[in-house]
Amino acid sequence: QVSLSVFWFAFVADTCVVGFLFVSAFLLFHLQLLWRGQTTREWSAGRFGLYNLGWRRNVEELLGEWWYLTWLCPLLPSSMPGEGVTFKTRELAAHKPASLF
Repeated sequence: QVSLSVFWFAFVADTCVVGFLFVSAFLLFHLQLLWRGQTTREWSAGRFGLYNLGWRRNVEELLGEWWYLTWLCPLLPSSMPGEGVTFKTRELAAHKPASLF
């Protein structure tokens, strides 16, 4: 027979492990989206590529110029490359205007 304190400890430990697994999966999924320059909505629709500027530029767009320090301490000021309304895109073959010559 298990005492109440042992049961409570096992319950809390198991809850922490399950919570850690869910949060880890959530973090890895969103890091993958960050590396690809996607939003969750774009991922679910299966659209790729328009905002993908490469992993480093994607991180700079999100965390600013001092991204490597902002990642460690979010309270540090880091100037953003844009104004937050329009975003840089990369040119895709399907989006290029047709050449006349």
